[in-house]
Amino acid sequence: MLAQIKSLTKQTLVYGVGTIATRLVTFMLLPVYTNVMPKEKYGLAALIFTFLAFMNHIYNYGLDSAFMRFYSQEKEDKKTILSSAMGMAFFTSILLSIAVYIFRIPLSKYILSGTQHSHYFVYAAGILFFDCLARIPLAYLRQENRPMMFMGVRFVNVLLTLGLNIYFVAILKNGIVGIFRSYLIVSFVTTFLLFIIMINKIHIRFSLKDAKNLLLFGLPFVPTGLAVAAMEMLNRKILEQFLGLEPLGIFSANYKLGIFMLLVSTGFYYAWQPFFLREGKNEKSRQLFGRIMTYFIIVAMGFWVFLTAFIDNIASIHIGNIFLLGQEYQGGLKIVPFILLGYVLFGINQILLPGFYFEKKTKYLAIITIIAATVNVSLNFMLIPVYGIMGPGYAMVAGNVVLVAMTYFTSQKLFRIHYEYKRIFMLSLLLLSIGFLIYFLQPHVLIKFGIIVLLPFILKLLNFFNPSEINLLKRMFVRKQG
Repeated sequence: MLAQIKSLTKQTLVYGVGTIATRLVTFMLLPVYTNVMPKEKYGLAALIFTFLAFMNHIYNYGLDSAFMRFYSQEKEDKKTILSSAMGMAFFTSILLSIAVYIFRIPLSKYILSGTQHSHYFVYAAGILFFDCLARIPLAYLRQENRPMMFMGVRFVNVLLTLGLNIYFVAILKNGIVGIFRSYLIVSFVTTFLLFIIMINKIHIRFSLKDAKNLLLFGLPFVPTGLAVAAMEMLNRKILEQFLGLEPLGIFSANYKLGIFMLLVSTGFYYAWQPFFLREGKNEKSRQLFGRIMTYFIIVAMGFWVFLTAFIDNIASIHIGNIFLLGQEYQGGLKIVPFILLGYVLFGINQILLPGFYFEKKTKYLAIITIIAATVNVSLNFMLIPVYGIMGPGYAMVAGNVVLVAMTYFTSQKLFRIHYEYKRIFMLSLLLLSIGFLIYFLQPHVLIKFGIIVLLPFILKLLNFFNPSEINLLKRMFVRKQG
């Protein structure tokens, strides 16, 4: 078990570095956006990003997950599956981008409350097209266990995104147009690089049988993906309807600080999905997956406590008058711990997925996620008028609790995993209690730091760690000292 967990940890770190770098660029751009752009302009950009988030799931229609599922099982003709998936991605994405371009004026009227912004959807159509084409090559690199190549592409993406946004937004003062012009160029270059890498792997082969299998397996991910996007992004539109663009801009900027936890969950997932598919459905994996859940919660919840304690200090980092988060946006920092906790729950939900894949019951995921999204969206309508920008944070946590609970009970019926319930309960209760005490009491920074340092010792006193884990930690410590 230890060998598999070490392998997963290594892959998570490698994939996580690439994913973290890609996601972190949006965090690094916060000073650019929030010190340069007015709150209402940032709010308008947030609505376009909401559109992109929803459309990404329609463009992809679960094709990358379906590709990984069938590619991992195919023993003889993997090239045909790869080429069929690439062909499907190209054909459907070009049709959808044409549709976005044709309907750009009504889309602008409905989403941005005015036709004067329709040109933004021209950029959106191009970004969506190239992003969709890039997903199968990225899935191929993950499935073939080529994390360094994966990470290299990600780093090119990061450097270009950061450089172009600074150039167009901060230097040329192009505003929202500068943001999406940057992302369009980055999407094109990333896809171009991936096609160069894949040029010898793609052949002119297309199998209707493979296409049908990919489609049937992937389509249930569309409502699932849309429901996830609704839980994460639809609150922007609801908040704008109730409170206007300025509060939306404040909320969206602070929501970006949740990226710290999103990076943990996303980096883990990129390694987790191919890992559990390779481990397969057997008795050993029941024990292995249960232990991985415990370790994920240790890392994710520990990170949550740390960020809850120090998010104010992080946001106030500045060089001269340039703050990490613009001062006029910092009134929304109180929402961040709830966003972070929502992402912890989302990460836990990902660990519960193996049964759905093993039994080919992805349609259940769609039903579960739609129910959770309905709870989330309904709560946004109820809570935003009462609690303002805090409403989406409460709704996000509640929606993800429903998601985790339903996924757990359904997954256990499909493929029972032996979770360490006593350890998980002890860990969650302790860390949630400490995190919220820090959140509400806001003690001195030195007291916060002391609490964080003492956490491992508190767990040791509670006999949380088993002997093999203690021995492993001792060996790691001795090795580092040597």
